[in-house]
Amino acid sequence: MNNVRSIGGWLLAVLLLSLLASCTSRKKLVSPMAHAADYEWMTAKMTLDVCAEEMELNDLNGVLRMRRDSVIWISASAMMGMEAVRACVTADSVVVLNRLEKTYLAEPLAEVSEKLALPLTLSETQTLLLGDGRSDHVELRVGPYTAKIRYSDIHWNEPTTFPIHVGKTYERRKL
Repeated sequence: MNNVRSIGGWLLAVLLLSLLASCTSRKKLVSPMAHAADYEWMTAKMTLDVCAEEMELNDLNGVLRMRRDSVIWISASAMMGMEAVRACVTADSVVVLNRLEKTYLAEPLAEVSEKLALPLTLSETQTLLLGDGRSDHVELRVGPYTAKIRYSDIHWNEPTTFPIHVGKTYERRKL
């Protein structure tokens, strides 16, 4: 009788283990940036570290939204979650809204590219922001500027909107 109970116990244990094993997820772990090569829409939270010749800004929080070959929207917060800068880059223009100084910049992309001495297009800028697609960390170096971007909460192919409105209280600033 003891022999039957021990066999029954072992069978029950094996049955429970097999049931538990069959309930585990069979999904493969994929890098959050794995869809970087074939996306239509991309939305992500980001943390920025920016270094320039005279300044260093660390742990800026922001949101990046992109539609492939169409638009890049960026919003960055500096202090206590208050939005500091909002930017929109399209194939032909750049609009930057500086909420802290109540100024905005609206220039053709070609002119901005020329003034920065960088041959940038919208597509190249999107590629730079996504990096190599294998990591959620991107490091950009443009002249004396360095930006380190860490992405989190990445969503692929979920359409989104991101308005950029310049009110009457903002002054235009030239680049």
